[in-house]
Amino acid sequence: LLLGLRGASERTVVADRVAAALRAGVARAGLERPGTRPPVVVVGATGGWDGVGAALRHAAETATAARGLSERPWHDARRLDIDLLLWRLRDDPDLAAFVERAIGPLRAHDRVSRPALLPTLETFLAHAGRKAETARALHLNRQTLYNRLARISELLGTDLDDPQTVLALGLALRARRHTP
Repeated sequence: LLLGLRGASERTVVADRVAAALRAGVARAGLERPGTRPPVVVVGATGGWDGVGAALRHAAETATAARGLSERPWHDARRLDIDLLLWRLRDDPDLAAFVERAIGPLRAHDRVSRPALLPTLETFLAHAGRKAETARALHLNRQTLYNRLARISELLGTDLDDPQTVLALGLALRARRHTP
């Protein structure tokens, strides 16, 4: 589905409406199946007619990459370039090795121990390292969060205050959605 918008100011409202209409149409047509995800809607950037072909190809490929992401009414193609790149590299053994090196010890921990620490790390990174916001989002007191973060640092042998470490962990968490 390709829609032309008069202006970028309409983008969010139109995307919300189109995504809701598409999901309702899928439900009315009886195309929903137990255990399947709803349609993935990706909204590309507005532009002139000269770039429509390339933008449409980008949006279609981004929609395929977005299947591994968390469910949302719609995804903004402009914000998924990293996920698209990681999806393109999904079969590269170097990507899987990177994920294993970066977060493998946490994955191993979460398979056998509680509480699971990957969700704590994901939430911590999603809140840009702001501990008070992370604790609120996880419904934890700060000391419990500090203990979990210390355990994560210990398991990974890293410093969660180091920007390079945070970047690598964020990429690894995103890449694991696209790797086996």
